[in-house]
Amino acid sequence: SYRKYSDVIDEIFKQLISRGKGIELNTAGLKYGLGHPHPTEDALGRYRELGGEIITVGADAHAPDKIAYDFDKAAAILAESGFKYYTVFQNRKPEFIKL
Repeated sequence: SYRKYSDVIDEIFKQLISRGKGIELNTAGLKYGLGHPHPTEDALGRYRELGGEIITVGADAHAPDKIAYDFDKAAAILAESGFKYYTVFQNRKPEFIKL
């Protein structure tokens, strides 16, 4: 849980942000009935509060029918966490796409 390890996770987020790295919103938690993505909404919000902007979206699709699973929910989750954009990479450079 984010709350249990917030001091450690915050430090990881700070290091990622200072190095220009991002994180992924992964919808696998929704696919498996956990009711939340990975990382959870509170961790996503904290990453954004600390200045994180680079965020991609993934699904851990291990079968064709799971590709982009629940991506229709990703924009709302990101917006509720304070994001205005998600990130794609072209030629290893981030491009920000408005939600």
